[in-house]
Amino acid sequence: MLSCRRVVFSHLRLPSNQIACLLSQRFNSSSSELSRILQEHSYGLEKKPTSTIAFETFVQTPAEFVADSFVYIHDSLALPWWATIALSTIAFRTIVGATMTITQQRFIERLQTVRRNVVNELEPQIRVLNMQAMRGKTASIIEEKKHLKREALQLTKQGYAEYNIHPGKLLILALFGSVPWLYFTFGIRMICMSPITLPKMSQEGVLWFQNLAEADPYGLLPLGFLIPSLIGITFNGMQQPGSVNQRLVSAGRIQRGVTRLVVIGFSLIAVKLPAGIVLFWTLNSSLQLAQTMLFELPRMRKILRLQPSRFGSQPIQTRWNLWKDKWSLFFRTLKWYSKL
Repeated sequence: MLSCRRVVFSHLRLPSNQIACLLSQRFNSSSSELSRILQEHSYGLEKKPTSTIAFETFVQTPAEFVADSFVYIHDSLALPWWATIALSTIAFRTIVGATMTITQQRFIERLQTVRRNVVNELEPQIRVLNMQAMRGKTASIIEEKKHLKREALQLTKQGYAEYNIHPGKLLILALFGSVPWLYFTFGIRMICMSPITLPKMSQEGVLWFQNLAEADPYGLLPLGFLIPSLIGITFNGMQQPGSVNQRLVSAGRIQRGVTRLVVIGFSLIAVKLPAGIVLFWTLNSSLQLAQTMLFELPRMRKILRLQPSRFGSQPIQTRWNLWKDKWSLFFRTLKWYSKL
């Protein structure tokens, strides 16, 4: 009895189900054999590096949960696999995507409120500074500008603390929103590679991609992912002339350029990925663009208690006109070339 207790307490770091299974063998095996089995399991656990344990905890386990959910939906509703992926993508965008978008919108509104408060607070000093510049008092203007920048920085920090926001949190929020997207991708990949679900995945496609476990033979799905993604980047990056300062405009251009490169890179990777994964990417990208446009409508923003869009009562038409004016020279050139 003492020997058995010593063995059990020396291996308490094992999961409880393994301990119960191993102890059940105690009645059919000798004490030395039980000790040997426990030592083998303990030795195998100790050999796992920290990176492997972290991967199993934060990547593999959630992806397996997503894969099991896909299988449950497929078996319960008796849907083909393409419809299962499409239905899950719609649910993903409706629940996770909409929540993240609304949270980001409200976060951006608080940032804009802080900036407006800082401008309103410093507006009298800015007027005095402009008057001094018109009178040619350059010596005092330099010192006033330095003092004004320090005061603006201090007021901005106070506003961030009051509203519990920071621009860095917006970036973290955007990165956090991509985590469920990665879990869905890994989950579909597991389904495509599993020998249990592979036969049905190979037969339950639709249209030209009948085999969801292989790459799209015509490359149309990666193109369907690329185009809505690029349109969404351009749609979100539109700014009215004179509405923001040039430094923010330059930073926004750099950010949009990097994002476009990332999207193009993923599109090239999607050419070799299974069609089931790229189907999820394509539907998610299209639904995200539609969701972004929907949340810009005045009636929808009123229902969600968001501030009115910065593009007025017709935000989509205004963005289209700005984009068309930006590319007017290009369109005129095409029109002239077509008449040749």
